Amino acid sequence: MRYTWYIWMLLITFSCSEEKDIDSESVYEIRNIGQLSTSEYTVGKIVKLDKTGEEWYKFGERRILISCKAKIKAGIDLSKLSKDDIKIKGKTIEINLPPAEITSFTMDPKFVHTEMESVSGFRDQFTQQEKNDFLKQGEEAIREDIEQTSILKDAEKNAKTFVEDFYKELGFEKVIVNPDSGL
Repeated sequence: MRYTWYIWMLLITFSCSEEKDIDSESVYEIRNIGQLSTSEYTVGKIVKLDKTGEEWYKFGERRILISCKAKIKAGIDLSKLSKDDIKIKGKTIEINLPPAEITSFTMDPKFVHTEMESVSGFRDQFTQQEKNDFLKQGEEAIREDIEQTSILKDAEKNAKTFVEDFYKELGFEKVIVNPDSGL
């Protein structure tokens, strides 16, 4: 009876201290995630148009302010990882990530507002087409200003953390993530 207890204790001790085997195919499963958006920003812009005295024969002025907001998501496309981007050496894995990119850009119409519209004299009201054209200018301005935000850096940092956690969960002791920082 005493030896039986001792054998059970040895079995329990060794079974608990077993190292987790790392399935070599599961290492590449991360590619199946595909587009991983890890950062989201909401950016607003005010578009101003002042058409005062542009046509000498029309008396008056035309002014308009339109506010708009865009939701921008950024992340990494993990499906772009190749087998050359993942190197395994024992319990250490090194991953070279693809560069962070904008994954989604949406301007919801419910966040577009005419803040101010002023038409006086013999000037015509703004048409819906003119307002849409101004809105396109706002979208272009937001796209140009994306580089001034830190959305791509945040996406890269968050993706790096996600990948580190993913591989530690698979049983790797050391995870080295090299982001492709084109930033």
